Amino acid sequence: MKTSRTFYGWTMVLFFIAQPAFGSSEVSFLNSAREGQTIYERSCLICHGVSGKGDGPAAFYNAAFSASRARDFTVGYYKFRSTVSGSLPLDEDLFRTITNGIPGYMPSFSGLSLEQRWQVVAYIKSFYSGFQDETPESISLNGSPIPFTAASVQRGKALYEEMDCSSCHGRQARGDGSVALAGELKDSRGLSISPNDLTNRTGWKNGTTARDVVRTLRTGLDGTPMPSYESQLAGHEEDAWHLANYVLSLSHHE
Repeated sequence: MKTSRTFYGWTMVLFFIAQPAFGSSEVSFLNSAREGQTIYERSCLICHGVSGKGDGPAAFYNAAFSASRARDFTVGYYKFRSTVSGSLPLDEDLFRTITNGIPGYMPSFSGLSLEQRWQVVAYIKSFYSGFQDETPESISLNGSPIPFTAASVQRGKALYEEMDCSSCHGRQARGDGSVALAGELKDSRGLSISPNDLTNRTGWKNGTTARDVVRTLRTGLDGTPMPSYESQLAGHEEDAWHLANYVLSLSHHE
């Protein structure tokens, strides 16, 4: 079936006009994206749509009236990043999501080769011209995690209350906070969205390690009510690790 969005048209708009002469890196990107388009149309189009707007047939079947719906690649909002809030993701962030999937929503595509996954990354970036202009700033997560100890968990529990996490996630962290129960939480599309049940680690969308939790706390989940706590944690970043240890203590994970 012929799609309405041809690769030729995209090439003309994003590259020929903006960059009259191709260097080797641009040619390499185009070749990767062209290969990625084939994989996308076979494996991703059913949810993300022909034009990458998150309007594939399965997207509405799975989430017609509530989040999470398939990502709209044309607007530049990405939840799962290692970059500051409001920024585009790194290529490595897109690759991680493709590889790991999103529990309950998107399967892992680790069965694709490394090269194929990077080709899909290149094609996804073609949907949004901002990738050509912006150099995302990564938040450093280097350094040793705070050991998982009773003292750290207790400090994290205090932070959970101080930072008002319970208003959305609930006092027992089951996703039943007062704001959530009032139905006030919406995503950037205006769709109702529910906070994660932090006692069930299998449903965590952005990873289940302490580093994953810290990354989520510091970057936020753009397009959702989950904010970045980077400014609140500035100067005492270790508190993010204490809070992560508390969150991890709430669930049993085999």
